[in-house]
Amino acid sequence: MSADREEPAKRNRRGGAVVEEPPPRDGRAARAQRTRRAVADALLALIEEGDLRPTSKSIAERAGVSERTIFQHFEDLETLFRVAAGRVGDHLKRDLEYISEEGPFEERLNRYLDELSFLHESMTPVRRASRLHEPFSPVLEQALDWWRDTLRRGIDRVFGQELEHWSSDERRDVVEALALIVSWSSWENMRKHSAFSTDRARHVMDLGFRSVLGKPPASARRAPTQADR
Repeated sequence: MSADREEPAKRNRRGGAVVEEPPPRDGRAARAQRTRRAVADALLALIEEGDLRPTSKSIAERAGVSERTIFQHFEDLETLFRVAAGRVGDHLKRDLEYISEEGPFEERLNRYLDELSFLHESMTPVRRASRLHEPFSPVLEQALDWWRDTLRRGIDRVFGQELEHWSSDERRDVVEALALIVSWSSWENMRKHSAFSTDRARHVMDLGFRSVLGKPPASARRAPTQADR
C-alpha cells in the first residue's frame, strides 16, 4: 500500500472532508447525541486496545460518564454494540462506495484492494471482538451479515464491467467467490495464523481476484519476497 495512504474515514465519496451528521437543534437532544457517540467511541477504543469484552464499568470510565448514564441512553449492552457496529459498518460502506466503477481494470483493482486492505487491518480489533460476541448476539450477527452483503454489493458494482458477460446466476456465484477471497476472515487467516505481512496478504487477494476474473498477473506490482514472510 502507498506510504501516503490517507485515512478513509476522513474523506467522503468525492475526496473531501466527511461531514458529520448535524447535531439536533434542541439542546437536550444534542447533548444526548454527544453522550451516545462518546459511549460508542469508548467501546470501540477499548476494543481497539485489546479489551475484546469490555464491561459497562470500563466503558463508562473511558467515556467519562457513570454506568447509569450508559443505560439511560442504551437499553442494554446489546443495543450499545449495535450502535458501535453500525458506526464501523458506516465507515466500511462509505469508504468502499468512494471507489469508482469506471476506468481501467488495473486502476479499479488496485484502489479497491488498497482500500479493503486498509479497512481490514484497521477494523481487525473490532472484528475479533465481534467474533467473540456473535454467537450470543443477534444484533452483531445481523450487523456482520450486513457487512458481508455490503462487500458483495461493492464487488458487483466496482467490477461490473468484468462481470457483465456472466448470466445472473453465474454472476452471483462469481461475486460470492470473490467475496470469500477478500473477506476479513481470509485476511485474518493470512495475517494472524500464517503471519503474512500486509503486502503479502494483499498480493494473495490480488492473485485470487485475477484468477477468478481470468485476468493476467500484474507484472508491474512487486511480488512479496522472502523478507515479507
